[in-house]
Amino acid sequence: MKAPFKGFLGGLLLAAGCVTGTPPEFRGDPPMDFPEPDAVDAVVFLIGDAGDATPDNSPVLRRLAADVEYWAELLERDSAVTVAFLGDNVYPVGVRDRGHPEFAADSARLWSQIGVLAGPFARERGAAGFFLAGNHDWGNTIGEMGVVRLQNQAALLDSARADGIAVSMVPAPGDPGPWVNDVRSNVRLMAIDTHWFLQSPTAQARNEFFLSVYEAMVAAEDRHLIMMAHHPYQSAGPHGLLTPGDQGLGLMYLMRRSGALVQDLNSPIYDDFRRRLDGTFEQVGRPPLVFAAGHDHSLQVLDPDSEGGPETVLVSGAGSKLTAVADAPELRYAASRPGYMMLIFRSNEAVDLYVVAAPTADPTCPEGEGFDRESCMAETTEGISLVYAERLAPEASLPDTSAVSPRR
Repeated sequence: MKAPFKGFLGGLLLAAGCVTGTPPEFRGDPPMDFPEPDAVDAVVFLIGDAGDATPDNSPVLRRLAADVEYWAELLERDSAVTVAFLGDNVYPVGVRDRGHPEFAADSARLWSQIGVLAGPFARERGAAGFFLAGNHDWGNTIGEMGVVRLQNQAALLDSARADGIAVSMVPAPGDPGPWVNDVRSNVRLMAIDTHWFLQSPTAQARNEFFLSVYEAMVAAEDRHLIMMAHHPYQSAGPHGLLTPGDQGLGLMYLMRRSGALVQDLNSPIYDDFRRRLDGTFEQVGRPPLVFAAGHDHSLQVLDPDSEGGPETVLVSGAGSKLTAVADAPELRYAASRPGYMMLIFRSNEAVDLYVVAAPTADPTCPEGEGFDRESCMAETTEGISLVYAERLAPEASLPDTSAVSPRR
């Protein structure tokens, strides 16, 4: 069975500063089709960096909205569908104050994503939208000014929730987390604010944060843990790898290593974050099943690049912009195409990953007199399809009863 994808995906920009060269893409028929709804307990959609999308320029969100409505209708229970917006929900600098001349444009960008959960079945069944903070949502700044930008975004989400759309900012503005939510008895979502850490909080605050992460992971017990953030655990995109031709010259390398570009994963402050996070996983003795994030504007499925890292690393940041992906030995799948990811939690305890993407890198529908933009949008939306799938966790094994004597 194929779910009737109708997302909302156009108007995607190839960012200036992307890695040069042809990005890797692993083709072939997906190993799994979508399951029948009666075999599914819960669905979690993952989409990041959608803060440049609007209803007029982006088929990805239109397609995503239809998918949310499809699963909300057929799963027939409350809170079975979740959408995680993985940060950078409002470009370029988050939601400015209500009196600012750009407030209306900022609000429109956020409402474009809120609308994904505004369908009648999504409302009725309490499909939830969780918005994580990215560096742009912080206004690309630190301290109280950044927290105010997050509070402005949270206030808009609160108004949508008052109107019956189950959306919220997680963790709360200025709180690094972890925030946790169980989407079913054996699956726990955990959200953290990685930009908070990149602001160089005090040693005591960092220690308290990682202690909280440790305690939340221990409390998860044997649940599948899906850890979510804006900055990825690792990436083969521009924020993660220095590759030949990547923005050129040794100056860029020196700036990254000096910490001048703290948003890159190889900056000293992010190295410290990764080191502490890996140490926490080691203490717990069981890493997350998935670490999902955005930040780089592509679709990536990776093996961890360190022993004891998450079982699967996901980068799903192709919501409204694109950057290229360099080749890397850890990649299981990668594409520089607009799209999003789905985690499907089956009734038999299996966990499946699906990657959904547009057929081309730039499915923009241009404006102009006499041009049927809506027909273009509809056609582009229909072109979004399943491009990759794999099983992340096996189905539960049945107890062995072969040695048990039958009752007389």
